[in-house]
Amino acid sequence: MHFLSSTYKNINSFNHSGSSDQTMETFWDFINKWNFLNITNVSGIISLTLLILIIGTYLIGLIRLVKKSNLKKMRIVSITTALFLVLFVLEGPIDYFAEQMFFIHMIQHLTIMVIIAPVLLFSNPMPMFIWGTPNFLRKIISKPFSGNSLLKRTITKITKPKYSLSIYIIVLYFWHIPFFYNAALQNNGVHYINHLLFFFASIIYWWPIIGPSPVKSPLSVIKKIIYVLIAVTPSAALAAFITFSPTPLYDYSSTPLHWNVASHVEDQRWGGIIMWLPGNFLFLGFLIGLFFLWAKEEEKDALPKLKK
Repeated sequence: MHFLSSTYKNINSFNHSGSSDQTMETFWDFINKWNFLNITNVSGIISLTLLILIIGTYLIGLIRLVKKSNLKKMRIVSITTALFLVLFVLEGPIDYFAEQMFFIHMIQHLTIMVIIAPVLLFSNPMPMFIWGTPNFLRKIISKPFSGNSLLKRTITKITKPKYSLSIYIIVLYFWHIPFFYNAALQNNGVHYINHLLFFFASIIYWWPIIGPSPVKSPLSVIKKIIYVLIAVTPSAALAAFITFSPTPLYDYSSTPLHWNVASHVEDQRWGGIIMWLPGNFLFLGFLIGLFFLWAKEEEKDALPKLKK
């Protein structure tokens, strides 16, 4: 028993997010909790360093490209917003409380999968990141994106709907199996892998819908609508299972409750509802946009073509 207790403490020591024994009830209690203000171990330093490196590389690349080309303001705003959200959900209050409250954890994952991933794909930030690196490294990084490279062939393969949809659903369900979810709660290394796989699966999932360079989407608009509808069903089923579970599925029992949440079952129920309603509303937003795009195409095709 002593060995197990010692092992558990060592595992937990890798968690970089803060913890508090006092309940949080106000917005200020929430918004002023940032991980970089509470770094206590190497894991926290590594996490913050990686994020600073990502954001710094983007800013350098943005400055260089602004001088060389006319970047659209909307594109710059989209990428900057997405990167701020990355910082907010991985180093800010969202991550600080994610290991204490299930519904906060759900907000974190939904933000990564349904907001950050599609916004980054749509705005295509890769040129900024490539130009943000030193010249010798820039040539190495840009080479796989040109010609008929292995990377382009791989992206073409895994972004086919039958693969991208399967990867997305498998990753979503895998990380909600209690054993693996609890492992991510207890060990920050596993938690990092969890976030990377969620982000990867989301990028792969949204690719056939958005179709950025260097691999364009082969799907017609109506097929994209069907594709999104297919993804919504298993996501809603998982959310319903979590929402109506009568007992806690995940190991939050040792953490404090915040914002007057009465129990861990209630916390879990709120998390399921967030995944079910706001999560599906975001998918619905994409469906509405695709529907109007499809209607516009149909209207254009229905118009008689004038002979020259």
